[in-house]
Amino acid sequence: MVVNDSSAASFTFLRFALAALIAIPYASELFVWKDDSLNSGSISGSSSSNNNKDNAIKTAWRWGAEMGCWMFLGFAFQAIGLETTTAQRSGFLLYLNVKFVPLFSWLLLGRPVSLPTWISAVAAFGGTALLATDGQSIGFNQGDVWSIAAAAASAMYILRLEKAAANVKDAAQLNAACLCVVAILSALWTLLVEFRGDQSLGATVEQLLSIAQSHPLQLMYLGAVTTTLANFIQSKGQQVVSPERASIIYSLDPVYGAFFSWFLLGENIGGIQSIIGAFLITVAAATNAFLDFGKTQHEETIQTKG
Repeated sequence: MVVNDSSAASFTFLRFALAALIAIPYASELFVWKDDSLNSGSISGSSSSNNNKDNAIKTAWRWGAEMGCWMFLGFAFQAIGLETTTAQRSGFLLYLNVKFVPLFSWLLLGRPVSLPTWISAVAAFGGTALLATDGQSIGFNQGDVWSIAAAAASAMYILRLEKAAANVKDAAQLNAACLCVVAILSALWTLLVEFRGDQSLGATVEQLLSIAQSHPLQLMYLGAVTTTLANFIQSKGQQVVSPERASIIYSLDPVYGAFFSWFLLGENIGGIQSIIGAFLITVAAATNAFLDFGKTQHEETIQTKG
């Protein structure tokens, strides 16, 4: 509803600016800067406590900056790709992140990935392909390349979130820092797009206000529920769930999309091919997430230390 009346850059900025405003009150300490000279006469215990808080804030911003960059790239690359490819094809290619997460985990971290995890990833990948097939042959194009880049950025976000969640114990802080970074990058993207079109700053602000006034409920839902809340839950969840397993669970997104498009919009989920695809994704996620097999050595180490 929103994208039909706005550019991808403007929509992304409004969504993440609102999300950041909602998240900031739950992590207000991120924006409280202390003067160390004021603590010169404090007792040792108080000074040590303040130093610990300052270090925690610096760590939250450090990881929030990295995670925000990966998140922004994922959204930006997908939006650019949608200009020259279909939404269904883009959705299918985006869920290549299910395949990229264990691949990047193996290539970049040297982490052993169990055979069942690979099998689940392949099953989820195949199911997504069946579910998203639009029956059209448009050929491989530039938009597809951007969509694959979006999948790679999304996979890196999932992979790095494990490390970020381990270093930033307060998920609210990590979430707020990440969303603030995405909002800033989205603002710069919006200004770049509009200025390239010879549009003044005043006209850009008026355009943003017009979009917000036309779609207040949609933007509130996207900013509050699917961005602020969803990212907070993801940060909490990946404190104890490996990225390989998390990526399989996230692959259920196309199934949710197919169901709600039928339930809310009356769209047809599809024929037997789509049903088989949804079934494959569901089974892949359920077996890898809820059955005690396919456990990587990394997960066992976490459980032993815990």
